[in-house]
Amino acid sequence: MIIGDVRTFPGVKADKAQVLKIGEECMEVFSAWEDWQSTLDPELLPPLVDEIADVIQACSNLAAALGVDDMRVVMAECEQRNRERGRL
Repeated sequence: MIIGDVRTFPGVKADKAQVLKIGEECMEVFSAWEDWQSTLDPELLPPLVDEIADVIQACSNLAAALGVDDMRVVMAECEQRNRERGRL
């Protein structure tokens, strides 16, 4: 999967509001998935993917607020953990 560069918002803070934003966006993914899953209507797929992008944006904003500007090493470590767990 290729996600591409994520341009984070200026002035983001590693505060409760940013963490809650991630939770909110995740719930919107779930809601969009429920809509899509109930009918498997291909027209409902783009809104679901849009919500997934919003989660990636919100998570990237939090990482940036924490001073992280390159997730490649962390993502490689995550992939390795998942391989060890038999998920890949």
